[in-house]
Amino acid sequence: MNKYLIALCLALFVVSVWLADALFKSKAECERLTANQECLMADVRLYESKAGESAASVARLQLTKDELERNYQAVCAEARNLGLKVKRLQAAAKTATNTTVSIQAPIKDSIIYRYKERLIDTLKVFEWKDPPWAEVSGRIDSGKVSLDIHTTDTIKQIVHRVPKRFLFFRFGTKAIRQEVVSKNPYTHIVYSEYIEVTK
Repeated sequence: MNKYLIALCLALFVVSVWLADALFKSKAECERLTANQECLMADVRLYESKAGESAASVARLQLTKDELERNYQAVCAEARNLGLKVKRLQAAAKTATNTTVSIQAPIKDSIIYRYKERLIDTLKVFEWKDPPWAEVSGRIDSGKVSLDIHTTDTIKQIVHRVPKRFLFFRFGTKAIRQEVVSKNPYTHIVYSEYIEVTK
């Protein structure tokens, strides 16, 4: 009789451990889906940093490999173009920016020699620089404008944990967020996205 009771207790213990593990996994999946739903419903928060730089804040979207392949084919195609396997992806981020530079530059006359026509001609040239962010140079020749535009930007991405709050206490993790900052004063962030791939 004791052997049957011990076997029954052992079986109940194994089933209890299995059920507790299934409950824990189900709770984690429910929390992931709730966080994803909140992320998809929320807008990207665009703001200026304390230094006056364009910045964006976006919550993490946590997807499985199957969800990524089903809903974000562009990310998967980009990974394949880079020679990467989708199953090895850890995270993917996308940031869209808009650069607008308004310039006022003096126009100078420049003398050129035209070989085909064998004559000396003048054309108007201009140049504007704001190193290291933007350079614009151009020329006006026979009513046509030719421009060379060069801009440089540094985009910094910081991923951080947002803790849960209760009264004055902070604990656990409420969300994972990505902060994106553009260092170029002429660039403004218009969109950002952060996807983390889970097993």
